[in-house]
Amino acid sequence: MGFAVSENHDTKPLIQPTWHTCLKRWCASWLHWPRVQRRASREDWLFNGTFHEASRGVLMMAQLFSIMPVCGILAKDPRKLRFSYTAGRTFYAYFCAIGIGFLATMSVYFFASKRYHFQKMVTAFFYCYNLYAMYRFGRLGQRWPALMVKWARVDDSLPPQKGLFERAVLAYRIKLCSIMVMALSLSEHLLSIVAAVHYSNNCPAVHDPYEAFFKSNFAFVYYYFPYSTWRGFLTKFFNVICNFMWSYVDLFVIVISMGLSHAFRRINAHLFLHKREKMTEQFWGEQRQKYRNVCDLVTTVDDHISAITMLSISNNLFFICVQILNSMNSRPTLVHTVYFWFNLIILIGRTLAVAMFAAEVNDESKRPIEVLRTIPREGWCLEAKRFAEEVTTDTVALTGLKFFSMTRQLVLNVTGAIITYELVLIQFHKDEASDVDLCKLKRMDTL
Repeated sequence: MGFAVSENHDTKPLIQPTWHTCLKRWCASWLHWPRVQRRASREDWLFNGTFHEASRGVLMMAQLFSIMPVCGILAKDPRKLRFSYTAGRTFYAYFCAIGIGFLATMSVYFFASKRYHFQKMVTAFFYCYNLYAMYRFGRLGQRWPALMVKWARVDDSLPPQKGLFERAVLAYRIKLCSIMVMALSLSEHLLSIVAAVHYSNNCPAVHDPYEAFFKSNFAFVYYYFPYSTWRGFLTKFFNVICNFMWSYVDLFVIVISMGLSHAFRRINAHLFLHKREKMTEQFWGEQRQKYRNVCDLVTTVDDHISAITMLSISNNLFFICVQILNSMNSRPTLVHTVYFWFNLIILIGRTLAVAMFAAEVNDESKRPIEVLRTIPREGWCLEAKRFAEEVTTDTVALTGLKFFSMTRQLVLNVTGAIITYELVLIQFHKDEASDVDLCKLKRMDTL
């Protein structure tokens, strides 16, 4: 006869560590020699087909710019992911958040204290947007380990991927898309620097080209603070972080959409592969359960990133409208003209890419109905009927704070809104020009 033993081991140690013991442990974890890089083996280049493994490179690139400070992202097992408030990458994120917060505060104060100007408001919106995006990614980083563990469970429950190519196709698609988006973003930023340098060199008031460049681009800072070299390069460093984050928000939504649509694509490929076979009720029950797991994953992911999706769409629409409004103005040089149209084309293309890749999730979730409609009468069963009802009635898609769903209909609505705004501006510009000509004629008549 024995007694039940509790499995809880939450008892505190008998000897509490002192402050110098904690300090010694902290120094040992920080002050150590870096590990020697080993030679890559064949297993390092093989993929197991999970989303966590396919998105490691994107997260590693983001951490270079202080976003998503999650530890263990290079591990193949998502259970090794963890978020720490005292990690080095987290302190780096704190430092960048303080710098971007300073720029956001100064831009808002510069806009509010002086005469209200639209371009000053655009600058304040840019830095406030990036500061809030950094906050949202910080919150997401805390939940990312648990989200990746759940995503890995769903990946394991899906039909197996045969061959090395099928397991690596998602990783290669994500890498290719990331390289294209960030290369275009880098080209746009370098072109903006060239345009700014070309403009600042023509300023006769300042003889130092570096001082002219920083004062012309960061007037909201150097109107209140004296210029110095270290302060100028530090300001430019935070500006580069903001420009990267501006593009990374769109890239992140694209990568998440790729992962979710790939999960539905695996189910659809399995259904199309066995559609000529005689499918039992047990088969349809298993496939419906796998489909339901992916739908639940989409809902969970959307609960985590719906604010980021809303940020991406709203920011792109705002800056497209700003650039269309600026298209009515003349450019001082050819460099400014090239930069303006290049920036506008990238903005429109990135907005369409986000909408189209996010709409793929909804498109792939509807494809099982193509197989379900081919079931003969003798093969129709209750599980197939329930599966068909879920596919046709449920709206499985990413949302922007639950206000709208990312479907192909949204692409048409956004395109129609942009074209309408452009036509209104053109008509307004023509009316304004006709009013000016009418005033000139009246003056000539009076003379």
